[in-house]
Amino acid sequence: MGSFKHTQQDFNDEMNDLELGLEKEQGCREFYLQSAEQVTDARVKALYGWFANAATARIDVLETVRAAAVTSQTWVAAMDQQLKTGDATVGPAPAFDPTAGGKPGKAEITTLRQAIELEKEVASVYFTAAQRSREDNIRAFYRYLGPIEESHKQLLESYFDGLLKLAMKK
Repeated sequence: MGSFKHTQQDFNDEMNDLELGLEKEQGCREFYLQSAEQVTDARVKALYGWFANAATARIDVLETVRAAAVTSQTWVAAMDQQLKTGDATVGPAPAFDPTAGGKPGKAEITTLRQAIELEKEVASVYFTAAQRSREDNIRAFYRYLGPIEESHKQLLESYFDGLLKLAMKK
């Protein structure tokens, strides 16, 4: 396997990916905050609150990583560990409890569909960034983020499926 030189252009491309990830996380946070106001189901409201908190923690880490990279023009060591530490501050996601509420309304179903698509999009950004990166440290960073976003999508799907089953009951 040959070695390569990590060029300024490589770094710039990686910074662009980081900026895109930050933009997507900020969009997610706003979506979850707005959606929490639209829904009446307490389960979904709590879930969206958790996602908004998770996005806020993620944004804080991404901004810290970006600031350090801009200052040094390199990627700091153990960036994925910074993410793990930030994610740990949020706590576990709420699991769907079918007995904790009644039938869902249209807002719950609609916003959950939108949230699933949003999380798929964010995961794709991170998976693509990991694939493109030539720097091991940032590749590990995105390889942590991509599967986390995929697990967010799966959590949303479990809520969607659970609420859909409740909505179908007579």
